[in-house]
Amino acid sequence: MSFANAVLANGSSLGAVGLVPCAIGGTKISQWGRGSFLYDQLVRRASAAVQGGGKIRAVLWYQGESDTVNKEDAELYKGRLERFFLDLRSDLQLPSIPIIQVPTDNLGYL
Repeated sequence: MSFANAVLANGSSLGAVGLVPCAIGGTKISQWGRGSFLYDQLVRRASAAVQGGGKIRAVLWYQGESDTVNKEDAELYKGRLERFFLDLRSDLQLPSIPIIQVPTDNLGYL
């Protein structure tokens, strides 16, 4: 909610701001790949949000700390994240949707 409130505070002419929560704490980017339960659930929720006339204007991505625990995951993170973003834009049929990535507190190997 703090994100939505900040957006509204900086541009109240936007009207209503809806959020489609899909967060699952402690997950790795590899768990969000196309075809996974988490990915499919995200796409289903986003698709349901637009059926009632809503419009997806951006994606807020706040994930990655779990990928800093082991060096291999950290080294593969960038490529996995880029693939996730490409797949998500494709599957939502929003090829140029902005994705706002929130940095994690623990950058570890990244």
